[in-house]
Amino acid sequence: MPYTLRWEPHGVYKEFSGVVSGAELLASVKEVANDFRFYDIQYEISDYLQADRTEFSQESLNEVRAVRIGSFMGNPRIKVAMVTLDPEIQQRMETTITARLTLHQTRLFTQLDDANAWLGRTETA
Repeated sequence: MPYTLRWEPHGVYKEFSGVVSGAELLASVKEVANDFRFYDIQYEISDYLQADRTEFSQESLNEVRAVRIGSFMGNPRIKVAMVTLDPEIQQRMETTITARLTLHQTRLFTQLDDANAWLGRTETA
């Protein structure tokens, strides 16, 4: 499986590995948004440091955004940290953030420690 979820006391940590498809990204977003714990979390980390590459179609990204819009209504307080060294993912996320297509407060990082500091996250793997 290209992603694993780990629920923590104040958030959820998603780690992606291998080749991550749009369908798998969408499944991870739905799994988090449909969990009863979602309504109480303060952060979500999407860690792509172990991902070889991503294969996201525009259609799958649009579906992810639709789920994110609904999840924002359920919990608008979440801070989302994206952690990656992949220039393609970085460029896609910078474009998305700049265009204000993310409703949750979202930042991009190249190091997990920096994401943890921004989130105030003390739980680690």
